[in-house]
Amino acid sequence: MPPIWRGNPAGRRMNQRAPFPRRAKMIDTSQPSDVARETLRQLALRRIAPTPDNYRSLYHEIAGSIAEDVFPERALKLIAAALPRNNHESLRLVRDFEASVAQSDWAAMRAVLIEGFTRNEQLDLNWGTLLRDLIAEWDRRQAGLTQARKREMLDRVLNASGNNPEKLHERLQGLLRSWSRNDEEELPGNGAAAPGHAPAAAAAVAAPADVAAPVMELAPAATPGSTDQAFADMLATLLASLASQVRPADPELASEAEALSSAIRGASAPQSLRERLDRLRASLDWTAEDQHALRDALQRVLHLILDNISQLVVDDRWLQGQLALMGEMFDHPLDIRILGELETRLRDVINRQGALKHELSEAQARLKEMLARFVDRLSDFSESTGEYHDKIEKCAERIADAADIGELTDVIAEVMRETRTVQESTRRSRQELDELRTRVNDANGEITRLQIELEQTSELIRHDPLTGVLNRKGLDEALARETALAQRRGSALCIGLLDVDNFKLINDQHGHQTGDEALQHLSEVVRENVRPQDSVARYGGEEFVILLPDTQLDSAVNTLVRLQRALTKRFFLARQQKLLITFSAGVVEMHADETPESAIDRADKAMYIAKRSGKNRVVAAP
Repeated sequence: MPPIWRGNPAGRRMNQRAPFPRRAKMIDTSQPSDVARETLRQLALRRIAPTPDNYRSLYHEIAGSIAEDVFPERALKLIAAALPRNNHESLRLVRDFEASVAQSDWAAMRAVLIEGFTRNEQLDLNWGTLLRDLIAEWDRRQAGLTQARKREMLDRVLNASGNNPEKLHERLQGLLRSWSRNDEEELPGNGAAAPGHAPAAAAAVAAPADVAAPVMELAPAATPGSTDQAFADMLATLLASLASQVRPADPELASEAEALSSAIRGASAPQSLRERLDRLRASLDWTAEDQHALRDALQRVLHLILDNISQLVVDDRWLQGQLALMGEMFDHPLDIRILGELETRLRDVINRQGALKHELSEAQARLKEMLARFVDRLSDFSESTGEYHDKIEKCAERIADAADIGELTDVIAEVMRETRTVQESTRRSRQELDELRTRVNDANGEITRLQIELEQTSELIRHDPLTGVLNRKGLDEALARETALAQRRGSALCIGLLDVDNFKLINDQHGHQTGDEALQHLSEVVRENVRPQDSVARYGGEEFVILLPDTQLDSAVNTLVRLQRALTKRFFLARQQKLLITFSAGVVEMHADETPESAIDRADKAMYIAKRSGKNRVVAAP
């Protein structure tokens, strides 16, 4: 840049507007204060309005720098704080936007905005295809993935999505992928019946229901050219979701997952990312091990706390149900829905037991008060008796010292008077003691009644609140008891697993309230038609388990058929409309070395064959 001179050359008019006046002295442009003074001077010489934009433009002209806009960091941070964070992708875009604002990077911000708007334009919530595929996967039977389990997973997704359709669509897609990519083989009976199950299918009893078997629609297959790109997109989405999930526990691992997700989206050669994927896998293994160890440590601490509570409570029968439930809860994999249900039921039980405990404490306090009064009365009686003996001794001395019969008359009168006084006091004491004994007996009866109610309240946590039959905890206890008894006696134990036919259709057409009433109707009919030694439990959803001790397999099948007939004789009324409730069942006889879980799994497979054979049937597992 040419040197700048101060001063006005000779012969130039003062009011002449020149692009840049000549100066007599050169300015050091490295000193901002000098440049600022010269800027103000030039504004006056050029007669330019002293606005911020004019000042900035002339300042950079004199300094020889480029005029750039001031970065509006504060305003952009306010915008970032108001951006939605409804799903993992939105959360990632917001974080990228905040990072570009913190770095005052216009280029990075531009890239984030373009990506966000592009994704928004490409977002297509195809609910029709999603629901069709979801129904198809729902009807498909898979080993280890029963409809009850699918219902639990679907309920968890619906509860976690709230009222956000994008989040719901994304979570349902993830649920659909988890169902469709089940690595286990489908149960026998899908299509042609397996040879090993032909006798069982032939042994099915009762007529088929007028409901056709569901037809599974397959989604269109992906073209070979799009497979690699689709897999890369799914992997990148998985990594982005993983990053948001592990960020609270391991920020470094989350950052690595986000970086790897971005690299996968823009990489043309996925093989180059193998090393980074291996490192991420190792980090995930370490993080998973740490989380597993942390969870185990917390469960051990909670077990110690429960054991300590059991030892500290002198009479812990009223706490037996709660402690047993919490101990078993931490012995199994944790599930949010089950934990929520247990929390609600346990809170109700504790509130009820708290009220009963208060009544019990009041009854015990009344008993203590009556005992104290009894002791006081005995003390008073003892004092009265002591005074009587003292007076009798004095009267005896006066009789011994009496000289004539006249003196004896006064002594005898005093003895009779004191005797009547003691007699009246004794009568009142006996009457009060009788009243105290009656009140003590009543208090003991009240305490016994309250203790029985406490024990019964604790037992409520072993029963299903809707149907009144055993729940999973009660079923586990009954299985352990009946299995041990069958092994000790060498007797047979049969298990029946039944599932209500077309229960989803009942819920859809008549509402969930009617569905609950149908389950209550079924459980009532079953309990009325089984033996007292048989156990009925709700296994989950519309599935029930019946334990039949001392029963051979043929008799167990006949029992289930008898239940079907009893159910068809008693119509279920739904808003004055008769509904026929039927069920399909599988029956097994437990082997000597078989676990209850294995036996129930065999019964579930037999029940599936009954469903495929026309419903409203009973199938015995080989």
